[in-house]
Amino acid sequence: MNSKEVTNKQIIVKRARKKRIKRRFRLGDNEKEIIKLIGIGTVVISSLALPNLPIILKPFLNSRPNGVWELIKKLNQKKIINLGGEKVKLTTRGRQLLQKIKMGEIEISRPKKWDGVWHLVSYDIPNNLNKERDYFRSVLKRWQFYQIQKSLWVYPFECKEEIAALAEYLKVASYVVIMTTDLLANEDEVKEIFNL
Repeated sequence: MNSKEVTNKQIIVKRARKKRIKRRFRLGDNEKEIIKLIGIGTVVISSLALPNLPIILKPFLNSRPNGVWELIKKLNQKKIINLGGEKVKLTTRGRQLLQKIKMGEIEISRPKKWDGVWHLVSYDIPNNLNKERDYFRSVLKRWQFYQIQKSLWVYPFECKEEIAALAEYLKVASYVVIMTTDLLANEDEVKEIFNL
């Protein structure tokens, strides 16, 4: 084998390892719930050793007595939690994941009656924050905002707190503007989209 073939083989092996690492890092619903419980300080190591686990942990057992403990060990191996002393604590990585989980669960409530006010979200997130901009846009789509222009989105219901939390989480709050108006250029079309 010549040096070029060896180098190409090393590159392929590195890529394969990266893909495996990414696959291993996916979290299941039970793991997410355990992270949330640890985040609010519910899980204590000594409670895992007791035959009668706290009622709050019962849903994670899945008919397996060691179900919670297996999840805890997995999260420890992934360096999401730290098993030290009496308490289970989130690592820095774990706290970041908890924030991401919480952001993924935020939903905007939709009142029965529309108050006639349009809520506009505009952003000018710079290119060096490309990942944050893409994530911000994907959340707006998931929340079913309607895109009026490239970086201008509209929603018919109050959403200031949710947008502020998202922008703060992504550290792009200084690039995001939230406005309200009672008039929209193509209002009839947008009303139809939101079934108003």
